[in-house]
Amino acid sequence: MLNNREISERFEVQVNTLYNWQKSKPKLYAYLQHADYNKERNKEINILLEYYSKSISKDFSVEEIHYIINSDINPHTIEEIEDLHKIFITLEAKNLSIKSDFLLKIYDKFHTMNIIEKYIFYKKVYRIRDKEKSYSKEKIELYFQEYLVHA
Repeated sequence: MLNNREISERFEVQVNTLYNWQKSKPKLYAYLQHADYNKERNKEINILLEYYSKSISKDFSVEEIHYIINSDINPHTIEEIEDLHKIFITLEAKNLSIKSDFLLKIYDKFHTMNIIEKYIFYKKVYRIRDKEKSYSKEKIELYFQEYLVHA
């Protein structure tokens, strides 16, 4: 648990403000006190997800992943990630007559993924969208290796 001095240094908040928040915003103050615990917990969860990702074996193509990265699909909640297949096909309904085989294959792959696989997949989509200006084959292979067709 962090003391007021540590909170002040880490979050650049005056100590007097922290004393005020202790009375006026007790939930915020408690969260700040436990910020180191929350950081450790998130670190452990990320390590666990990284470990789990090594067991994933999917069969997306680079072209499919490139299409998904460039699509409008943008889930924000666990419920939306769980329904990724439904959201994807709804957004792509207008394109079904043009490329139905391609889109339905992606739908089927999303549909067979469990929630953890979908979550890890979408974290990778967010990361590549955020960090990269273009999505070359090599970058997609690097980010999504466990989701790609294994030769």
